[in-house]
Amino acid sequence: MNQGIAFLTTIFPMNINYLHDFFDSLKKQTYKKFNIIVVNDGYDNFEEIKIRYSELNIIELRYSNTPAKNREYGINYIIDNNYDILIFGDSDDYFRNNRVEKSIELLTVYDIVVNDLSLFNGDSLYNDKYISNRIKNSTEVDLGFIKNKNIFGMSNTAIKVKILNKVSFDKDIIAVDWHLFTILLIEGYKAVFTNETETFYRQYSNNTVGIGTMTSDSISRGLSVKLKHYELLKEKDIQFEKLYNDTVDLQKLIENDKYIDCIKQINNKNALWWEDIRLIKD
Repeated sequence: MNQGIAFLTTIFPMNINYLHDFFDSLKKQTYKKFNIIVVNDGYDNFEEIKIRYSELNIIELRYSNTPAKNREYGINYIIDNNYDILIFGDSDDYFRNNRVEKSIELLTVYDIVVNDLSLFNGDSLYNDKYISNRIKNSTEVDLGFIKNKNIFGMSNTAIKVKILNKVSFDKDIIAVDWHLFTILLIEGYKAVFTNETETFYRQYSNNTVGIGTMTSDSISRGLSVKLKHYELLKEKDIQFEKLYNDTVDLQKLIENDKYIDCIKQINNKNALWWEDIRLIKD
């Protein structure tokens, strides 16, 4: 049976106020006919959330694995249950009230939609429409744009389910989003960026992947992400072979603290995910 629209998230032991922000924003969506698929990895008392938000169509899937495998489980559930549209959203973020409606509208033309991010910490919104600093509204996003950086997150994307085959992610991959959407662009599917809706993207210490930060830890973590990303992709498309080799070279250089300092000094004000973690040519 065709189920229509799924909004997919994963949850884990976390601040309950984050979940309230998340579900409050879904309750306020201008388009109401969607199911919220929640992969629950160890969050206790989720029944309280379901009671509090009983007007929402929440489907809980209990599953505990790595973040990549949790995503895989949710995506494959949606494929198996014949949904038309899959909208991704992280449970520690929240969304403008037209997010579902705008995603549906743009997916009548495109295969993939990626929307803007506004960064916040606590109650403070400190960088409005971050991605719009780099790309214009209604721009088609091609493979060349995301070879060495990413704008596709698991909190700001939506997709036609029919373009997906069942997925099987490497259990240790961190950038599941970058991996998945790169493969879809390699396969020729069309993506568009919109700033006519947005994800409010929480920046805090437990956020697995922040944006626009350059510390020794974030550089080291980002290098691991890029190595794994290119290692997997070079088996699918030869153009990623050089990017993998460059990243291996970078791994050797980055053992030198002075090189890390050079990377920090790149300081691209509006850097996208993983963008500044690269070989410096001069």
